[in-house]
Amino acid sequence: MSAPELSTKTQVCIIGAGPAGVIAAYLFSLRGVPVVLLEGENNFDREFRGDTFHASSLEVLDQLGFADDVVKLCNSKVGQLNFKTSEYSIQVADFAGMKSKFPFVGIIPQVKFLNYMVRKAGALPDFNIIMRAKVKELKQVNGKNSGVKYKKDGEEFEVDSLLTIGADGRGSTARRLANIKLGKTSPPMDVLWFRVAIPKDAELQESVDIRVGSGSMVVMVNRGDYIQCGYIIMKGSYKELRNEGIEHFQNEIISLAPELSSTIFGVSDWKQCAILSVVTGSVEKWYQEGLLLIGDAAHIMSPVGGVGINYAIQDAVATVNILADAIKEERLSTDDLAKVQSRREPAVKFIQGFQLFAQKRIISSALKSDKPFSPPLPLRIVSKISFMRKRIAKFLAYGKCPERVEGL
Repeated sequence: MSAPELSTKTQVCIIGAGPAGVIAAYLFSLRGVPVVLLEGENNFDREFRGDTFHASSLEVLDQLGFADDVVKLCNSKVGQLNFKTSEYSIQVADFAGMKSKFPFVGIIPQVKFLNYMVRKAGALPDFNIIMRAKVKELKQVNGKNSGVKYKKDGEEFEVDSLLTIGADGRGSTARRLANIKLGKTSPPMDVLWFRVAIPKDAELQESVDIRVGSGSMVVMVNRGDYIQCGYIIMKGSYKELRNEGIEHFQNEIISLAPELSSTIFGVSDWKQCAILSVVTGSVEKWYQEGLLLIGDAAHIMSPVGGVGINYAIQDAVATVNILADAIKEERLSTDDLAKVQSRREPAVKFIQGFQLFAQKRIISSALKSDKPFSPPLPLRIVSKISFMRKRIAKFLAYGKCPERVEGL
């Protein structure tokens, strides 16, 4: 990592050092393509950042020889997805039963993963990362995107590049600066994230548990040294929840998950919670001449299934597989960029369709009900068939079109 020059020339400039950005930067560098990776913050540490790594992502890391190290970063290894109401206890997905080298969902703090990948990439001569780089403008030459202008510590810099990749997440600066419109679909929910200590007498499995009451729902993820909870509420109802007071909220959680009754009172202030306004959607066209959007910059995922990181990584792998040679030979065209979208979009639309179905048929129905929620019949049937539980786990873990790293 070196101090930036006022003007830098490279073949690829990537905006955003999240999972998509760091994987793409590492793979391009590994293929001998010079990369400048721009990260707007000083570090990777964020509250309530996604940290679910499915088997598809771990297999990509295994190809690179990193899986053993990354698995050691796991806070826990989730083997099951469970759904519980007052009348039903259902296992929806059996990750532990998958035929995979990684029959689990790794709960890996994103900050640890990103720091690890940046250290590995730093050993490659074609990799350069610049922190605290706030992108302000996309450069253009004759109508073609040709790099970026950014500020760092109050000083202005430029990067000239053959390709600029926007991998900067749901609030993408690259997408905004390129005037690319996001087609939004707003699920009928928001999520209030918070953490509680693990009760001393609790016998918790390494699992994701969904608890549903009369008009309320909480998702609990055992993260090894604490439990992360997502209290699901109707979209736009957070203000009403706050007006009811923190004690009402605590009692709601206890009614859904009685085992948290000894630790939920540790959440005594709304400042200990973070509200996520759930928005999903995608852009119609992922690219312009000289610019490509990947990950949440191109398609914002719902929290359902915890697949966002994994689809971002799959996008990054496909991007390098398809574009590396064209970039090295300086023959990159918009047709090449279109191939990335053609490759990844069907898988993205498929999982987003599944998420929308789950949100409408299960989550929305549960939140609107003032009676004990009864899971849909197909969900109850699935819980009784081992083969189907494993199929659902495999679908969440791999999706429709898992990617493999090429050119190693």
